[in-house]
Amino acid sequence: MKKKAPFMIRQVVYLSTARNPGSYEDLASILETARSKNGAMGVTGLLAHGGTLFLQILEGAPEAIDALMAKISADARHCSVRVIQDVIVDERSFAGTTMAARSLDPDAAHLIAARARNGVLPALTIAAVLGDAGQAAFGAQVLKAA
Repeated sequence: MKKKAPFMIRQVVYLSTARNPGSYEDLASILETARSKNGAMGVTGLLAHGGTLFLQILEGAPEAIDALMAKISADARHCSVRVIQDVIVDERSFAGTTMAARSLDPDAAHLIAARARNGVLPALTIAAVLGDAGQAAFGAQVLKAA
């Protein structure tokens, strides 16, 4: 039997657009900062980047996610922050890592956002199709049929 968290876990998925697409070093710096600060806040998740898009999944105590989303929304490095999913979950999808990293196919990001408008997508399903628009389209069809 899985052990439930001692508090509610809020899971937010958002998309944003980079104002100035950066280098690999810029992305590495963002990940290093996220891993350090998120760990201190008890936040776990995943950051995916491709082209000018970022997709991030954050999970943690509702108050910590509120504070982090306020900082993210005010961050001048990106714009058009769009929350595509905001749910309470029973358990973390990214326990054990403060911030996983994946590449992001921009077409997959748009398919994920479109599918999320019709219902909740499990975070691990989102993570599984980030890098491949074909998989994202297939995943959306499978979930739609379910």
